[in-house]
Amino acid sequence: MNFLAVDFSLNSPGICIYNDKSKKYHFVSYMKPGTGTKAEQKLQEELSLLADVTLINQPDFTNTETFSSAELLKVKRYDKMADDIINLVLQNSFEGDGFTIAFEGTSYGSNGGTNNMIDMAAGAAILKLKLLKTLNPDDIKTVAPTTIKKFAGKGNMNKLQLFDCFQRNVNEDPILAKSPLWKIVKDLEVGKKIPKPIDDLVDAYFLAAYVSNPTT
Repeated sequence: MNFLAVDFSLNSPGICIYNDKSKKYHFVSYMKPGTGTKAEQKLQEELSLLADVTLINQPDFTNTETFSSAELLKVKRYDKMADDIINLVLQNSFEGDGFTIAFEGTSYGSNGGTNNMIDMAAGAAILKLKLLKTLNPDDIKTVAPTTIKKFAGKGNMNKLQLFDCFQRNVNEDPILAKSPLWKIVKDLEVGKKIPKPIDDLVDAYFLAAYVSNPTT
């Protein structure tokens, strides 16, 4: 079974695929170009060379055509994003093993305002629809952020605390301990902000570990 975990956003969706046959995680980031500081972009280049990471830049979604409205441009963007993400998933999963798909639920305390949340929901809905049609999954789930955090230790953790749990491999996951990504990240020193796309990949990892765990 392929367990596909999606931490969806418009600018840097983070994905973790776990296959229970190969016993490996694969991390996928689909980032808006130019995201982060120069130091972060240098780290992104390093991450893209790892065997268990696929880091792809999104195309430029600026309006190069004449549309009746900006809303149509948004829908065309979400449609293209969904196609690209599905192709990345298919390239990095085991054919014939089936899929269980999990999305992290919306955090209503997040910044960005109502319009941003509506855009996020629209983009996620198009991706879910295309995943259902293309992958024909055995199951699709939405898991609350607090549930994922409780799996890592405590339901009210912030991003930095969850990152620390990832670095310490709090669940003593032997498969994560073999991951080239984890071996680089475990000793990484960060300030108050976790560099992109590591924050998204950490969320996706805990979601994948949660849904693939037979005891949860």
